[in-house]
Amino acid sequence: MRIFSSLPVLLLFTVSIKAQGPVGSWKDHLSYRSALVVAIGPDEVYASTGSSLLIFNKKYSELRKMSKVQGLTETGISTIGWSEERKSLIIAYQSTNIDIVSGNNIFNVPEIKKKYFPGKKEIYKIRTRGKYAYLAGSLGIIVLDIGKKEIYDTWKPGEEGTEVYDVAFDGTTIYAATNTGLYYSDLTIAGLAYSGNWFRINSFPNPLASFNTVGFLNKKVYVNLSSRSGTDTIFCFDNSHNVTIFSLQSGIKNFSIETYSEGFIVASGSMVRIYNTDGLLTSVISSYNSGSPDIAHAMAEGEDIWIADRSNGLIKYSISGNFTKLSLPGPYTNNVLFIANASNKTYIAGGALDNAWNNQWRPLQIFIHENNTWQWQLSNDLHDPLRILPDPNNPDHFWVTTWGAGLLEYEKNTLVKKYDYTNSPLQTIIPDKPYTRICGIAMDRDRNIWITQTGVPGSIKVLKANNTWTQFPVTIDAPTIGDIIITSTGQKWIVLPRGFGLFVMDDNGTIDNFTDDRYKQMLIRDNDNKIISNVYSIAEDLEGNIWVGTDKGPAVYFNPSRIFDEDIPAIRIKIPRSDGSGLADYMLGTEIISSISIDGANRKWLGTYNSGAYLLSADGTTKLINYNEENSPLFSNMVVSIAIDGKTGEIWFGTSKGVVSVRGEATTGAEKFSNIYAFPNPVRENYEGVLTITGLMRNTSVKITDVSGNLVYKTISQGGQATWDLKTYTGERVSTGVYIILCASEDGEQTAVTKVLVIK
Repeated sequence: MRIFSSLPVLLLFTVSIKAQGPVGSWKDHLSYRSALVVAIGPDEVYASTGSSLLIFNKKYSELRKMSKVQGLTETGISTIGWSEERKSLIIAYQSTNIDIVSGNNIFNVPEIKKKYFPGKKEIYKIRTRGKYAYLAGSLGIIVLDIGKKEIYDTWKPGEEGTEVYDVAFDGTTIYAATNTGLYYSDLTIAGLAYSGNWFRINSFPNPLASFNTVGFLNKKVYVNLSSRSGTDTIFCFDNSHNVTIFSLQSGIKNFSIETYSEGFIVASGSMVRIYNTDGLLTSVISSYNSGSPDIAHAMAEGEDIWIADRSNGLIKYSISGNFTKLSLPGPYTNNVLFIANASNKTYIAGGALDNAWNNQWRPLQIFIHENNTWQWQLSNDLHDPLRILPDPNNPDHFWVTTWGAGLLEYEKNTLVKKYDYTNSPLQTIIPDKPYTRICGIAMDRDRNIWITQTGVPGSIKVLKANNTWTQFPVTIDAPTIGDIIITSTGQKWIVLPRGFGLFVMDDNGTIDNFTDDRYKQMLIRDNDNKIISNVYSIAEDLEGNIWVGTDKGPAVYFNPSRIFDEDIPAIRIKIPRSDGSGLADYMLGTEIISSISIDGANRKWLGTYNSGAYLLSADGTTKLINYNEENSPLFSNMVVSIAIDGKTGEIWFGTSKGVVSVRGEATTGAEKFSNIYAFPNPVRENYEGVLTITGLMRNTSVKITDVSGNLVYKTISQGGQATWDLKTYTGERVSTGVYIILCASEDGEQTAVTKVLVIK
């Protein structure tokens, strides 16, 4: 078992991280421990993590990040390149979308992404020369006019199907390293889109081989032959195309050749080799101060070597021999299957299952966020974590269910107990094999932990508060047993994935007396008497109603106490059409609802597999928000989990491409007024956000007046928080002055007052 913290012991630079932002502000929670490609500008060094950028300011030694939250068009970066002439960073995404970052501006060039091309469409490398960027990829060489922000041309070296991995320039000659050989042409020739204007160099032992990187320096071309056997060969030739072997080392894969004023640099997986302008080896980097190299790319600038390392992030190496590891706090990877939040901590399970609930054997990954710091729980001996249950009385204590490794108990970031078939009633589906499969987990009021087991007799087991076990004598008739929730009345509702509906039980508060237990297994029957069998998620709202996520949208049980006495339907909310037809449609009736979370105002946050995340009103009749890839920093339209920090109102979204959060306007309402404050305070003249009043009770009446008692604004809190857009009812920003905030509980028995200074 390995325990890691993502904060280095000694920071040699300033990390630029903002504290909790205002309502509506977003934060990414991506991994910054891996770097794949690096680009060097005059003031800053850029490293792609694959999902975002790590940016190091050389003058101020400041490290910051840039993702969709800071304005990038997408996540999933393929490669990057710097244009010295245009002082711009060019970003190519896996979708072939393009961003140009110039100063504080980001320009999108979507033409390649939007245009249909049959077959593969990828960009592997970006080289810049003059006003153009040359994008080497599966389509050939796409020429981007950086200043005009448009595609200038597409060049086609080689026959149909040739992929270009890299390009290099020798005066007016361009070289293209491809999967079918090394090609060249004269840049002064018009019509390089015609493959007949390109010529293959046939001096190699195998001229049709795949060449993955190429560089030109001091009248010589260096090109790498990428071998499937694991041993690459670097060839060298001059203008006469006399090819000689420059470097051949057993077991070495070469990923990039980069030239600079004093020579060139070759990046391999385990080392970086530095050569002078005459091709003489001057230095080798094969180890760091800590950690083994896993190098993807490297570039040189003066006496500094900048290394993109898959396992160690961005590395700065000085000729003096000093290494500096440049990384930001974040989870170990971007894997996420489930998110839980408790006591101002966020817990992420980085597990995985396929659609048939088969094991993926992903090594255990648990990530814990608190106060902008991250801790990791990693193990190669355990696998497939599914759910996390934080202890509400102790945020350093939590449990993890796994799909095969049993139940794990952690205390102060240490695994203190592993429950499986060897030491508990938990069973394995294959004798003496690691198939103790557990998904659902919940804690009742007496601190008993209820779990669901799949594929064995006795589907419901309880680890009691006294550390003894109870196994209920019921085996649910379903191939997979999923999540379990315990309602405010003590009922247990269990999701049965893959078309088997729901299972409900009531133990009558007598956990060891099975004679008074009641059970019910059912498919969902809606208010139109339609049957829905596929259930994905479940939650109880603040009014005690049970919300169920299905493959046909949400459904609600408004009277769950009657579930054993009659066949009550689950209500699917209908929304009238605005076309005058008199017809209505089910709310999100075509969506798979993968996750449901209830905020402090009893509103429903729904994650979907195909269209992002939705916020519905408390009664579910109004669609308030739809965050998706197109209109927000959400990384992916596949949202697998949603969790809410009730204290801050922060909404955490686990997507197929990583975790991102937004500061919501609703928090958990307090039982009484305490620590009421408004922020920001004072409100400066250049502030354009909303004023937030927090520390309130649920449904607090909030009235804002000037010092003369004139009413300026009034609202009802969303849970324990209210917001004001700093405008009057006429839509104008209020004048400079002190404003009184009057708060009253829903029943009027409690009141509170605070003030705020607004500067216009």
